[in-house]
Amino acid sequence: MTIRHFLAPFCALLMASCGSSPPPSPSTPSAAPAPTTSTPTAPAPAPNSSLPSSCRALPPATGTAAGCHQEASDFLRAVTDAVSAAQNATAVDPDSKETYSVVQNGLIQSPNAYLKLIVDALDRQGLCAVYDGEELNVRTSNSFNELFDIITGTGGSWTKYMSTCTPATPVPAIVTPPVLDPECKLAPSKDSYCDRATPRYETDVSGALDELIAQDQKLGTPLIFDFSSRAPGTNNGWRVANAPLYFSEMRGRLRTRGYCSIYSGDDELLIKRGTNRFSEHWDLLTGEGYSLRLLAATCHDAAF
Repeated sequence: MTIRHFLAPFCALLMASCGSSPPPSPSTPSAAPAPTTSTPTAPAPAPNSSLPSSCRALPPATGTAAGCHQEASDFLRAVTDAVSAAQNATAVDPDSKETYSVVQNGLIQSPNAYLKLIVDALDRQGLCAVYDGEELNVRTSNSFNELFDIITGTGGSWTKYMSTCTPATPVPAIVTPPVLDPECKLAPSKDSYCDRATPRYETDVSGALDELIAQDQKLGTPLIFDFSSRAPGTNNGWRVANAPLYFSEMRGRLRTRGYCSIYSGDDELLIKRGTNRFSEHWDLLTGEGYSLRLLAATCHDAAF
């Protein structure tokens, strides 16, 4: 900043007077210099420790989807090799300690384990790879990145080059799933695909529902079910008169059996036990308001 000094000019007036001399002119002090202040420099953001090491030193990318197109792929061979290795790998479940094949009968058993194997293999080659929930983003700089589809919609493993983006689009953020069941000892999880597998928890779900029906029938005035109304063609599809209490009681009974659970809001109870490799989604209420016990989906990894 330039500091300007303003000096008032003075003219000396000579006064002719007998035996007298002109009074001295007062001096004008200079303006005090303004204090200088330095603008603090914001510290550089710390590298995101959740990203692979090959990604952490890269500056922010500025590309957009408008710059994405198809061309010859630079990283296809490396990605194909990493996917092939993951298809033949085993992993140890961190919760159950079970050793399992990451891909069985063509289906990925744990997308999280599968993706980690692929990302780690590419990271060891100096390739920054991050999965955005749909595609694998791969780059070595921010001049361009390539996108690959490595999980089919039905949970299969494959490698398909999708596009190249120039300049590179931003590295996808890695978001930790929220805690939806505070009483669950398993870490929060997120699913990548769902299917209609054979139910594994049917015995416990049906047992909990049978207990709840029997308990409510013993009351002089039932709190949950209307035992005067039953779904046609069923033996125990009673009308649910108090849906919030119904789902709350089912969660409590399943919790005593070791299950984590959340109510989805779509008449479904999502449950998991002992592992995050999958969760089962049970439809417990028909559209007409009758109790139901139907496995709607099995999701991998667990959906919560």
